[in-house]
Amino acid sequence: MTLSQTDASDTAGRLRAMWPDQARNERVLRYVRGDHDLPFAPRNARNHYRWTLERSRTNWCKLLVSLISQNLFVDGFQSERDETAPWSHWRANRMARRQSAVHRAALTFGQAWVTVLPGNPSPVIQGVSPRSFTAVYGEESDEWPVYALRRSQSWTPSGPRTLYRLYDDQAVYYLGEQGTGELAYVEHRTHGLGVCPVVRFVDESDLDEYSPGVVAPIIDIQDRLNYATFLLLMSAEHGAHRQRWAAGLELDDGEEPPIGPDRLLHSDSPETRFGSFEATDLGGHVAVLEQILRHLASVTQTPPHSLHGALTNIAADALDAAEAGLQRRVGERRTSNGESWVQVLRLACLADGDTAGWTDSTGAVRWRDTTTRSLAALVDAWGKAVQMLDVPTRATWERLPGVTDTDVRRWESMPKPADGHTLLANSLARATDFD
Repeated sequence: MTLSQTDASDTAGRLRAMWPDQARNERVLRYVRGDHDLPFAPRNARNHYRWTLERSRTNWCKLLVSLISQNLFVDGFQSERDETAPWSHWRANRMARRQSAVHRAALTFGQAWVTVLPGNPSPVIQGVSPRSFTAVYGEESDEWPVYALRRSQSWTPSGPRTLYRLYDDQAVYYLGEQGTGELAYVEHRTHGLGVCPVVRFVDESDLDEYSPGVVAPIIDIQDRLNYATFLLLMSAEHGAHRQRWAAGLELDDGEEPPIGPDRLLHSDSPETRFGSFEATDLGGHVAVLEQILRHLASVTQTPPHSLHGALTNIAADALDAAEAGLQRRVGERRTSNGESWVQVLRLACLADGDTAGWTDSTGAVRWRDTTTRSLAALVDAWGKAVQMLDVPTRATWERLPGVTDTDVRRWESMPKPADGHTLLANSLARATDFD
């Protein structure tokens, strides 16, 4: 049963009053975009000092989000029942391109949302940032929320206007924010799915519903890196080059000493003395930066060579060991996000009237293999599995890097070439028949 206009406005108003504090999300977004808090500066700092502060920021937060998101790519769907229908909804919504935005939002903020609504010719799947979306559940372990609220901006002839969409198990209600701050009912569109068509993606899941994301836990380390870089730049500016001095050198008023790389400084007075100060050794500052980067790699399970960029003469086994922590972290995200994507595809089947797809509990998404392995070694390993362990040849096709479900289906439709044993048997059979 759909809500009345009054109930829809009241419910949306209560959800808006419970809207999560976005100060944390806005700060996380700033850090991902490289707008970090500046290191401390004295109140009377000169412009050159502040110029160095602003250029001491290096954006490591975005790199860490990208390292994980680039290992999260859904390549196919598998089920003991029909696989074609759910995957057709995926392809109709161009999710091969849009899935990365959902993964990045979940990694950045700790959670993200996907809505699924009936559409023509296919159900409409949309990802939503937690900066503009919230949902409430009857129990934290519930699969579907009771209500969800989405906020957006719309441009009207009188200027920008804030709009809200309230989701429940029967309809989507559209409301506009009035000048007084109250929400006014505009219209509603019935979907009749029987569940609130919203799926939550969580970066890390525990029983306390704590999911900080990738960025929030490393903000302090990012600030330390920026400060260490600032100290390095300041030392390089003021002490990395040798400062020269002269005592007893007579100069006219306002005249600067003629010091330069193509000049010779001399004096007619025998009492004039020349000298120079030692340059500042920057090795200590560089060592501090490298130590902080090692802390960052340890805390985030990031391969050290991904941060340092130093990769020379590393054996394949050593490289696999260096990336083991990252792959374990990626594997945890694949398990969590994989269940959420299956939930999305089941909901898409329900929105399309496919009851069998909605009740299918055997489905699972297939993730692209992004590990750094030699293709020759991989083919050799699976070839031995086919020969020595009787693994079906067809089962190894999808294990090859870059092979999609579309490729597998196309290969299956191709005529199978006859092997040598079959050709020989056919020839002998024909010869026997002729005799």
